[in-house]
Amino acid sequence: MSKINLKDDYYAYVNQKWLSEAKVPADRSSISAFDEMDLNLEKLLKNLTKDWATGAKELPSDILIQQYVKFYQMILDQDKRKELGWTPARKDLEFLENLTSFEEIKNNYKEMDLKYTSLPLAYGVAEDFIDNTKKILWLYEFKTILPSKETYANEQEKTKLLQAWSNMMMDLLVDYGKSKEEAQRLIDLAIEFDNLYKDFVLSSVEAADYVARYNLFTKEQLANKSKQFDLVELGEKLVDNKVESIAIYNPRLVDNLDQIFNENTFESYKAFLFINNLHHVAQYLTEELRIKAVEFRNFVYSVDKYRSLEDYAYDLASKYFKMPVGMYYANEYFGEKAKLDVEQMVQKMIGIYEDRLTNNDWLSKETIQKAKLKLSKLGIMVGFPEEINSYYKDFIVQDYDQGGSVYSNVKYFNKLMTIDALSKYLQKTNPKLWSMSPATINAYFHPFHNHIVFPAAILSAPFYDINQSKSANYGGIGAVIAHEISHAFDNNGSQFDENGSLNNWWTDQDRTNFEQKVQAVVELFDQRETWVGPVNGKLTVSENIADIGGFLCALEAAQLEEDFNAKEFFDSWVTIWRAIYKEGAAKRLLENDVHAPAKERGNVQLMNCDLFNEYFDLQPEDQMYLAPEKRIKIW
Repeated sequence: MSKINLKDDYYAYVNQKWLSEAKVPADRSSISAFDEMDLNLEKLLKNLTKDWATGAKELPSDILIQQYVKFYQMILDQDKRKELGWTPARKDLEFLENLTSFEEIKNNYKEMDLKYTSLPLAYGVAEDFIDNTKKILWLYEFKTILPSKETYANEQEKTKLLQAWSNMMMDLLVDYGKSKEEAQRLIDLAIEFDNLYKDFVLSSVEAADYVARYNLFTKEQLANKSKQFDLVELGEKLVDNKVESIAIYNPRLVDNLDQIFNENTFESYKAFLFINNLHHVAQYLTEELRIKAVEFRNFVYSVDKYRSLEDYAYDLASKYFKMPVGMYYANEYFGEKAKLDVEQMVQKMIGIYEDRLTNNDWLSKETIQKAKLKLSKLGIMVGFPEEINSYYKDFIVQDYDQGGSVYSNVKYFNKLMTIDALSKYLQKTNPKLWSMSPATINAYFHPFHNHIVFPAAILSAPFYDINQSKSANYGGIGAVIAHEISHAFDNNGSQFDENGSLNNWWTDQDRTNFEQKVQAVVELFDQRETWVGPVNGKLTVSENIADIGGFLCALEAAQLEEDFNAKEFFDSWVTIWRAIYKEGAAKRLLENDVHAPAKERGNVQLMNCDLFNEYFDLQPEDQMYLAPEKRIKIW
């Protein structure tokens, strides 16, 4: 008999057998319902790829699948990779070693942008929040050595992680040909720059507020931002067009560019740039370097073992050919019945949402009508996209006999994708393109297109199974569907209109009421203790709002079924969030993940549900009990 009381911890009660038996794979940082589905999908696609590569299965006629397999075979050839060593990347790295000034970087910026990471100015082309029919130039920030700004706050943790990074970089630099003394000098300089730069990057909470990341500056406003860099001129070189304005992701960083990049910091930045790129390219060279290059990441996330050569070959090849492989998967394995079933479920959820808006007791009629308009325009995409990015047609692999290498092909693919992205400047957006492959265990809402996407691979157990009860399906994929719909009305998504443009469609009073509810959600989750620290309610608020709306909407839909079973719904809900994390991964997620930890995500939504409290007759002394006045209903 279970010793866990469902009234104190329903998540642990339902998942106790799984939690006691599940093991995190040595080469992963977690195991969860998502991970288990991903492992099954990975096994299928890995075996398929291996059979194609060995000739055990005939290669499809699709040229992109053929190029995918060709690249996979190149990665597997560790003898050829060992023979080449650093040679494929040495010229690119020596260019960075020989830089003498920021002026030289500016003069070569376009060429460098197509080849290197961690350049001073991280330009990109993406949607204009105000007019989402076109894409504009953005200026982002590059990554620090540690995973997030929050990681630096704990001095002991910071010191431990930077030492692990230094140890890895020492080995890579010495292998590259540096003396230990020179390697240490470069490492110290890189850390010196990182210590300066980290103060100006966004925190995870700031980054989660993505509407606040849109800060449009005219070229006149940007003219005096930096003496070191002409932000508009460099942007014009990249997009080969006139630039009248740039969206600034992090104004604090731009305001301090000259403090970060100047004559006194050039040597430390140069070391940072060189080391980051050396680390980046190492994974594409010899097998020994590939393994060495993941040491730091594995340490950060408490991963015990590196991926095998065969797994790595699959990972890298499928990363670059994700859409062709995903389309093959969808065409071969995605059933029309499941697609139709899920599409009907989505329509039902939208109908539930409309009813809930009609009966809403805290919004004005004016705002309700605008919300219904947005809901009516919501696009639904299930299974696979109508088209994929045009750059794939040029993904032609140069094998070893043609003078190619794993690194040269990766560089070529990255160049094609960067050129394609930059060419979209001032062009119309294409809502038919997905940011996820059909072979992805996930789903998303796109605020700029006002559509929700459910890739083929997520439509499987435990989220969805045509053989399980409707109540269980509603507690799984139904709640996920409603969650994504809810993102259209969370603290970020609610600021975009029915066309996906940033546009305030709320009355002032309604917005004030909504912000009060947002704050209540922050307080509901904030400081809840986990085994590695407290939950950050502000960081996770958008996902928690989507969970509240998604859970309650899916529950209402399930209740309309004749055979509704409340316990099956509740069980399914906590089953899809079951997870075990290694310590490093759990810490990093608390610092920078916008989702609440698995246990809290499962339990708190149940606590917030009237029916759950009634069904199990919860009392104030029960830990799963939440007083009615603290329960939050938004949508």
